[in-house]
Amino acid sequence: MAWPYKIILELTEEQKHSRRVLLDRYGVYAQLSALIPILCYQLYRLAIWVAFARQRSKVRYSEVPSSPISKHGRDSKTGELVTRWRAVKWWLGGELAEGWGIRGQWIAGVVWAGWLLFLCGKETGDDYLHITKRFGVVAASQLPIHYMLSMKSLYSPLAFAFRTSHEELNTWHRMTGRIIYGLLICHASWYMNFFIQIGVLQKRLAAPVVIVGVLGFAMLTLLATTSLEVVRRWSYRAFFVCHLIIGVTLMPLLFFHAKPLRIYVIEALALFIFDIVCRKLDTITGFATITPVPNTKLVKLTIPVPKSKIHRFATAPGQHVYLQIPPESTPANTSSPSIHNLCYNPFTVASVSSTDVTLVLRTLHGPTTKAIDKLSRLSKARPPLNIEGPLGSSRHFPNLAREYDRIVMVAGGVGATFIMPIYRSVQEQLVTEGKSPDRATFAWSMRATAEAGWAVGGDVVDGAENDETGIGAADLSDDENLKIYLTNGFLAEGNHGDEALLPVDGSVEMADLQGDGQRGVKGVSVTSRQRPDLKILVDEAFRLGREESVAVLVCGPKSMARELRKHVGTWAGRGRDVWFHDESFGW
Repeated sequence: MAWPYKIILELTEEQKHSRRVLLDRYGVYAQLSALIPILCYQLYRLAIWVAFARQRSKVRYSEVPSSPISKHGRDSKTGELVTRWRAVKWWLGGELAEGWGIRGQWIAGVVWAGWLLFLCGKETGDDYLHITKRFGVVAASQLPIHYMLSMKSLYSPLAFAFRTSHEELNTWHRMTGRIIYGLLICHASWYMNFFIQIGVLQKRLAAPVVIVGVLGFAMLTLLATTSLEVVRRWSYRAFFVCHLIIGVTLMPLLFFHAKPLRIYVIEALALFIFDIVCRKLDTITGFATITPVPNTKLVKLTIPVPKSKIHRFATAPGQHVYLQIPPESTPANTSSPSIHNLCYNPFTVASVSSTDVTLVLRTLHGPTTKAIDKLSRLSKARPPLNIEGPLGSSRHFPNLAREYDRIVMVAGGVGATFIMPIYRSVQEQLVTEGKSPDRATFAWSMRATAEAGWAVGGDVVDGAENDETGIGAADLSDDENLKIYLTNGFLAEGNHGDEALLPVDGSVEMADLQGDGQRGVKGVSVTSRQRPDLKILVDEAFRLGREESVAVLVCGPKSMARELRKHVGTWAGRGRDVWFHDESFGW
C-alpha cells in the first residue's frame, strides 16, 4: 500500500483555518476521551454494588459455604457467569511474560494507543503536514492525564476515582508515557523529513521554534532512556533527578514551541503545582529516635506525630509515608544543594501508637538509607525528619475478616513491615467477629532470626545483646498461625528473604556470618530452616471449602510474589473467589 499523504504547500487561508479547527477539535477529543475509562469503571462499581445488594436482600441468613444453597448458586447460570468472570479477571491481572508487566494493562495500552492513532488520522485527507501536526497535538493532549497519573498526593483525582494509590497508578503513568513518546517520535521525524523534502532543513534548524522543539524532544529521549529498568537499577538517583528536572523544564519549552499546545501545558502545570502544594501541606517534621536492630542492617525509626494527624495512621494498617532528610539532618560533608532536598523515599509504617509511628528500613546503598545509617550511629541524637502521609492502597482494602473465609499472608524480610500490622489487625477483627483466629495465616521468610528483632525486641538468646528495639509486640512464638522460615542468606536454596536487596558485592550480614539461625532471638520460634513451600500453604487454604472465599496478600521479592500468584492461579482459574494483593519490592 502506497503512502497516502503528500506535501501540500499551497493552501488558502480558509484551508489553513479549517486545518487549525480540526487540529484543535481532535486534540480536545483525545483529552476528553480519557474520561471514558473513568466513567466505565464507576458504572462497573455501581453494577457490582447493585448485584450484591440484590443478593443480600434475597438471603435471610448466613449461608454455610458447603451448604446446598451455596452449591445451587454456583451451578446456576448466574453462578457460571460469575465463575467465568473471576477467571477472566485473574487472567487479566497476570503478567504478559516474566518482567513484562500486567496483561490487562498491555491490552488497555494497545486499545488506547489504537484509539489515539485513529484520532491522529481521522479527517486528515492526504495532507502530510496535517497528520504530522495532528500527532503532536494528540500527544500534547495526553500530558495532563499523564501528570495526573504521577500525582503522589492523597488528593489525586484518579486515586480517588479508582480507589487506589500512586504506586498502582504509576504503572499506567509509564504506559501513557510510552504512548506519548511514540506519538512524538512520529511528529518529530516526519517534520524533519518535511524540512528535508522541501530543502529548508538547515534554515529551519536555526529558527527558535524548531530549536525549542528539537531540545524538547532530546530531553524526552533522555527521560525515556533513564526510565528504563536497567538504568533505574544502575542509578535510581540519575533516573529520579532527570525525571524531576525534565518533567518541570519541558512544560515551558512546549509552551513556546506551539501556541495551540498552551492549554494542555497550563493544565499539566496546574496539576503539578497542586500536587506539590498538597504534599507540602501533608508533610510534618518530627524529631526521630533512630535505633539499629542488632546483628542486622535494619534500622528502626520512631517519629512523633501530632494528635490531629495520628488517627489517619491508625485508621488502616499497612500504609506508608514518604521520608525526607531536611538540610539540618544531612550528614557532614554533604554537598549543597543536596540530593536529600529532592529525595522522598517510601517506607511502610510498621506500627502506630497514640503519639508516634515506627518505620523499619534496611540500610542499602541509596543516599537516604545511607544517611539514616550514619544518623543511627550518633549517640542520643534525635534528628528532625520530614514525613509525608500516610498514603497507600491499604485504606481501600475490604474488611478481610468479615468478607473472606480464609486469609493467607506471605512476607519476605522487611516485607513484614507491611504484612505484620495487617495480620495483627485481622486477628483482632476475627476475635471481634467471633471467628477462629486460625482463619488467618502468616508465613514470614527471612535470612536470619535477628531480622525479626524489630517485631519482638532485640534480646538475643545466649548472647550479650539486650536492646529493646521491638514495637511492643507479643511473643511471636505464642502464635501458631505465624510461621517463620529461616532461609539463612545464601545457604538456603531458592532464597526468598530479600533476594532483590542482597549486596551486589556478595557480602553477607554479620548475622549470617555468626550463624544467627543458631543463636536465635527471644520470642521468635523458627518453623523451618528451609524456604516456605508456597504451594502447600495455598492448597491448605483453598481445600478447606470449595465455596469459601480466600484473600491472599504478599510483600517481598518479585520472585516470591510471582510464585505465590502462580499457585493461587491454579484455584482462581477454576472460578474461586480470590482477592489478591501484591505489595512486592521492585520497580
